Amino acid sequence: MVSARSAANSWAVPFQIYALGWTSASRIVTGKGSKAKAADVLCPHQPWDKGLANLQLRHLRCRANVCDCVGPVCANCRRRQEHCSYLGLLADALNRENGGDKTGDTLSMVRRAATVAAHASSRDALNASLPAEKLRADEAELKHHFLTQAWFTFSLQSDPRKCDVWSRWVPQLASRNVFIHQSMLSIAALHLCHLEPPEMKRYYSMACQHAIQASNYFRLAVPEVTEENWLATFVFAMCNGIFGYYRPFADEKVMGQVNSFEPAKALNVMRVAAKFSDTVTPHVFKSPIRDKLAQVDIKEWRDSSDIALRPSLQKIARFIDFLSLGSEATGTPEDDTKVYLSALVALKSWMSSLPGRPRIWKHFILWPSLVSEQYLSLLRFKEPVALMIFVLWCEVMFLAPRRWYLIAWYDRGHGSALKELSQLAESPAQKFWETMAADMSNDGLSDCAGSETDGSTTGPATPSTVKSEDVGCRRGGFLMLSTGEEYRQGKGFAVTTSCRDYSGMIAKAR
Repeated sequence: MVSARSAANSWAVPFQIYALGWTSASRIVTGKGSKAKAADVLCPHQPWDKGLANLQLRHLRCRANVCDCVGPVCANCRRRQEHCSYLGLLADALNRENGGDKTGDTLSMVRRAATVAAHASSRDALNASLPAEKLRADEAELKHHFLTQAWFTFSLQSDPRKCDVWSRWVPQLASRNVFIHQSMLSIAALHLCHLEPPEMKRYYSMACQHAIQASNYFRLAVPEVTEENWLATFVFAMCNGIFGYYRPFADEKVMGQVNSFEPAKALNVMRVAAKFSDTVTPHVFKSPIRDKLAQVDIKEWRDSSDIALRPSLQKIARFIDFLSLGSEATGTPEDDTKVYLSALVALKSWMSSLPGRPRIWKHFILWPSLVSEQYLSLLRFKEPVALMIFVLWCEVMFLAPRRWYLIAWYDRGHGSALKELSQLAESPAQKFWETMAADMSNDGLSDCAGSETDGSTTGPATPSTVKSEDVGCRRGGFLMLSTGEEYRQGKGFAVTTSCRDYSGMIAKAR
């Protein structure tokens, strides 16, 4: 038997204490798992125990069952709808990394992350309070779906059997990195939403919940990209990209209403992602497994030509000629004309870096990082010329591998922009746009649809020159950074985006 005063003093020890209510013969459990210890506690009645009353012991509950260690909120606290103090294995790992220093700061960081993960989104209203057993069953279901039905749908290669990234490396990394584990579960649930099962709302809720937790754990575990964590960061960025592309369509399936067309907001997210990807580029480039990581078919990359890009290149050339006529002829303010010309030059430069078509994740997010804030502002207000340039970019992206999570966004963006243009009043720019489309159609240079081609996911590991048997095709295909510069191995560049900035900015932009 121990006194209540002794029990109170034991609170200073970093043990988890779960209580059931104080009676004259209560039992208290300290520790957890195999280290859990039970002790009888006398109910305080003596005058010297007034200090304990100030601690409001009547509000504490003592539980004989120990914590189930499922974060960010343990099963007992979830059931009772109480604040959970369980910090999980991540806190222990961070403490070991820091040599035991600044424990208070580390624990507070994890506690804040757990709180955010539980309450960070209005979509949490969809989440039911589930016991730990149900949560484990849900995770097992999502993991099984990922390993048996979903993994090959994420690969950008036409033959997923060539791709070890999703079938082997993601599950292996998930076993060692909690943020990869959460990301894997999130995109598995997202794929289930895509299949439109009867319980789609439930899977949508799980997809959002796991994505939020993945983002928070990532910010804590990866303050910056290093030799030790770049591979996990690389995989997390891919998973995050998949979720970002398809989440609006999952929203629509669950909510039953079409989202508004906001391309500028999405391009802002891509700008952040492209800037962050520059931090991973040097690590991927010098990796001996870079080709496998990027899921690149070297032969196809080398044999690629610009035939599929030619219609878009011709449109850009004609567009530049039109805008060069001056504001009086185009009906476009001079300042806006400069912005549009810069965006078109950036689009042409981006296309010159492509090995025949967009193939890797870096290609998908690069052009938005090359345009100016002024262009995004004009696009936000749906200015006609800004929409036209956006349409040209979408047409190039149609050449990318047509995956369920990727092509839907470009289809929607392309169609919505054309619909906006069709509703605008007649102007010189509108007349030019219609004439150019008619001429291209008559010349037999209609837009080429993308085919199921081998692709890759992100980063370099690609040849610096592209050979082609087709006369007149561009010999190029190089890795471009978000600054517009060509990446060359051995030449450093400034990295200004931290991992916490990336995860936070992505969440804010969404």
